[in-house]
Amino acid sequence: MAKTSCSQGWVLLVEDDPSQLTNLSAALEEAKFDVILATNLDEALAQLTQYPIDILASDIILHGDFDAGFKLANYVRKQYPQLPIIFLSERREAEDVWQGHQLGALDYLAKPLHIPLLIQKLQNLLRITQGRQTTKSEGFAAIVDLKLYLHPTHAKVHWQDQPINLTLTEFEMLFEFAQQPAESLISYADLTKATQGVVERNTINTHICRIRNAFRKQDSSFDHIQNVYGRGYKWRR
Repeated sequence: MAKTSCSQGWVLLVEDDPSQLTNLSAALEEAKFDVILATNLDEALAQLTQYPIDILASDIILHGDFDAGFKLANYVRKQYPQLPIIFLSERREAEDVWQGHQLGALDYLAKPLHIPLLIQKLQNLLRITQGRQTTKSEGFAAIVDLKLYLHPTHAKVHWQDQPINLTLTEFEMLFEFAQQPAESLISYADLTKATQGVVERNTINTHICRIRNAFRKQDSSFDHIQNVYGRGYKWRR
């Protein structure tokens, strides 16, 4: 199904509070998003199969299921690994935010929401997606390490000829390393800029840990992404 005229993209909005659902969907539609609605886990799963969703924005607690949003994210990471996820929740404890990022969420916004901030986050994510379409259409071996092969158009990564499963944002962060010689400093600001501001300073390390773990599933000895204390990271040969 094609986007409507002038649409910024398709957002699956999952929220069980009728008032919040109405207000959020109206604001997103005014900002030129095509908004698909779901109020529970089953509805959200059904919508994913029917519409070309670009971004998932989901509450966590749905109709008494305290972890419904986390369950949805876990399913999405397995079935739609490139689909960006933003959590919108009243659960704001550090453990909840950490769990959300562990499940691959690109952001975690606490309620009550500042709607202009949510819209800006969604627009940033779509710029990443659209920007990827203007890069090389063919894969290439990375400058930083010839064992690393990237295909920007599809956000695919291979390490030593083995596929590495990364989220879209993790791919953008890795792409920043790939374009520089080994041992080059990749600063926190570089990584924030590479993700259009989606990844902020306080969540960068979580995403780097996820990237390392993805590589280690294929190569248990992988240890190339090194911390540079207080400054960022570097790729060590």
